[in-house]
Amino acid sequence: MSGGGARRWPVHPSPRPGEALSSWLGRLAARYELTVAQLLTHNLGPASALVGKAHEDDLDWDPPRPVLEALAERTGVEVAELRLATIAGWVPWLLESLESADGSQAFHTYARQDSVLLCPGEAGTNVVGRWRPWLRAERPTRRVPRWICPVCAADPDRGTPLTAMLPLMLGCPEHVCRLEAEGDVALAFALGRPPPHRTVSEHVLALDRLTREGLTSGTVSLPRRAVHVGVWLRLLRTLLDEVSISSSRIHRHSAAALELIWDATGRPLRAGLTVWRPYEQLDRACQEAMLEAAAVALHLAESGAITVRGTLGPALMREPHRAVYDGDPPRRAGVADRREHLREELITALETARTDPAVARRLLVMLASSSRTLSIFNRRRQDLIDIGVPERYLPGPHELGRADLLPGRRP
Repeated sequence: MSGGGARRWPVHPSPRPGEALSSWLGRLAARYELTVAQLLTHNLGPASALVGKAHEDDLDWDPPRPVLEALAERTGVEVAELRLATIAGWVPWLLESLESADGSQAFHTYARQDSVLLCPGEAGTNVVGRWRPWLRAERPTRRVPRWICPVCAADPDRGTPLTAMLPLMLGCPEHVCRLEAEGDVALAFALGRPPPHRTVSEHVLALDRLTREGLTSGTVSLPRRAVHVGVWLRLLRTLLDEVSISSSRIHRHSAAALELIWDATGRPLRAGLTVWRPYEQLDRACQEAMLEAAAVALHLAESGAITVRGTLGPALMREPHRAVYDGDPPRRAGVADRREHLREELITALETARTDPAVARRLLVMLASSSRTLSIFNRRRQDLIDIGVPERYLPGPHELGRADLLPGRRP
């Protein structure tokens, strides 16, 4: 590690799940009454030289690995955990690469290679400049606006999530409120006023819960199956693209589904967008409208109100009821069944009679019960002897009281 046996800082609160690196460093520096710049430029040993004048967005983007190693050595937090507090730590799940790529190819691979509402290939192609998902292609020279939960922000120990700088969510699933501009929340606190607090619909909360589940656990539980967070982020980005497509370029049934979705949001079709642009290039108000439409689409697809025709669409639908064969009804025993049962019982009795005198006696009585003459009785008795029943186990007619079989006493 870069610190070469540096001492562990005495106070080092752990990062919150999903917290941005800059937010965690801000909470850490505040414990020592320092700024983040002072903490990093004077307390990381040789790694401090790599920090330079990095601003907050640089820390959340891709800080040098020696800086993360020095922080891990001084706080006990694993480098892998610190890496996940940066955008770089989410490659390739959030985006394929940190560098913006050739727009059209990168866009179509990420957002249109699969489909959700539309048939495969139905969205067509668009000319796109340099592009990367969820972020503008060119990194801004000033701080990226952040959107935070006003209730979470009231607790300084909660920190700011990394997603605050990404247009991924509209609300806070925990506090059931809309995310607000960080500056507006900070100003309200500074003036001693209540921060903005707007509610969000249940459909939006359901969508945001799925996104947060993926970012915190790595998988998302969709109605039909669980998917990796990387699949979910691409599915969501594809869905945001599809609700922004002009109905004039898609099939009639797809256009009807989009009209139903936008009607349910209470907004005009495509939120009034006249010229298509990638989601990342839209203003915040239009992005919010697209997220609301995506949330409604998710609900309508799950309920079966719209038919999803894309490659990823079935994952949004509940598993259909599948009838299971109840099996054949019990068969009533016929003559053949009863005859087979009697045959099996007779075989069992014969096997037992070879070793059990009582069974041998009963078997002889049963077989000779219809005998009318002494010769027939003796024949039945001999049959049993021939199949292995000991002769001594088989009594004669006198012992069985069959006087009717004596010569001259035919019935």
